[in-house]
Amino acid sequence: MCPLDIATGKDILQVIQQRAEKQWGDRWKANLVREYVEIVKARGFESDLNATPVNRRSQIDRAFNTGRCNMDTAIALATAVGCRFQMACTEVVVETF
Repeated sequence: MCPLDIATGKDILQVIQQRAEKQWGDRWKANLVREYVEIVKARGFESDLNATPVNRRSQIDRAFNTGRCNMDTAIALATAVGCRFQMACTEVVVETF
């Protein structure tokens, strides 16, 4: 993890991979892609309606190889391994005395 407890996309994908490996063993990537496809199809976006494991495999491979993907992909991958994102917001208030 990088300084200041700021997670990177690579950090998130590493956790997703660890959970997938624990859940599915050696076949983690094939099963993760299969689950990912079911999730994006259920989401119902026009671009996802024709999704199949075959046509999404390279997208998922690229995400794990580069450590980067878009937010929609990260959310769907996290959902596939039983995770959800949580956003904690902070507000800095400066008072003059």
